[in-house]
Amino acid sequence: MQGYYQFISKDLFNRELFKDVKILKIGGSVITNKDKYRSVNREAIVNIAKVLGDFPEPLILVHGAGSFGHNKSLEFGLDMPGKVRGKEIEISTVINDVLSLNSIISDALAAEGFRGVSLPTHAIYGNNGPDLDIIEEMLRNTFSPIMYGDIIIQNGNYRIISGDEIILDMARKFRPEEIIFATDVDGLYSSDPKEYSNAKFYRDVKASELNIKDKGKDATGSMTGKVEKIKLMLPFTRKVMIVNGMFPERLRKALNDEDTIGTVVH
Repeated sequence: MQGYYQFISKDLFNRELFKDVKILKIGGSVITNKDKYRSVNREAIVNIAKVLGDFPEPLILVHGAGSFGHNKSLEFGLDMPGKVRGKEIEISTVINDVLSLNSIISDALAAEGFRGVSLPTHAIYGNNGPDLDIIEEMLRNTFSPIMYGDIIIQNGNYRIISGDEIILDMARKFRPEEIIFATDVDGLYSSDPKEYSNAKFYRDVKASELNIKDKGKDATGSMTGKVEKIKLMLPFTRKVMIVNGMFPERLRKALNDEDTIGTVVH
């Protein structure tokens, strides 16, 4: 019984300690050129690094895989989970590619004074899920954990884990004040604004009111899938905001809880 109360007390203490933590997801479409294999958008990466270098508080940072992950995953047929045996070379290729992207981003962040610590997702997620103690320890010591979309191995099987799934796991544990998504569009639309000029823009919306028509598909799904994940995140955070990561000032304002162009989902 004593052990039970010790566990509960520790959990409550942690939630109080991390109550101001924010989670930021930088989309692969922002930091890479998604149609060209292993092609980065260095200007966007540097601009985002400058914003985060000025942000005083630790946060949980997750970035997408973009052209370092989706292209080969689809080519190799890894978008569907399966047995590792027989796919070892393909799996290791994608894991090493996204690790390379993470190194590029981490280097840019470090150059701007961001106290980030890369935690390769495939090393954090074991057979029983993510090792949250490691992430908690980084935050407790004022470091910002950096994770990313990856391939994870569990019980002899592989599967892709998206940045959105990682964020949902982090939200359940740390109850962040806010979750911010930096994408390559201004926020949520009723359909793809790049294809449909009459797409409706949602500035402030309840999740239950969202009706997204999206035909896009990559190795981790589509905007429709992202919206479904966001709905699952909302019970664990004050709000979810989506901004255009190509405009660093919008990201800066979102992080500082200032009004800016974007979508707020309640």
